[in-house]
Amino acid sequence: MERLQAERGDPARHVHFDAQVESVDRGSGTVTMVHPEMRSGDGSIVMPRMHMTFHVIAFSKLRGIAAGDQVHAVVGRHKGAIMITQIRKLR
Repeated sequence: MERLQAERGDPARHVHFDAQVESVDRGSGTVTMVHPEMRSGDGSIVMPRMHMTFHVIAFSKLRGIAAGDQVHAVVGRHKGAIMITQIRKLR
């Protein structure tokens, strides 16, 4: 249920962005990319553009994602951390 709330929760608490994947670690459930400046509608997420490794809320989210892929990602706060709640390839 918590995962469902993280994915579908208040849209003002999430940030959508496009980025290129630099690396994926399926063992730890992380993806590394350079993200653009992020600012959620409610102000709970504010970050400058940077190189960052994100955890995903479920390892299955990384299925089909590889280094070099252009992706659309959605991040939100989950268990106190900024995590990817959705990710999909753009091409």
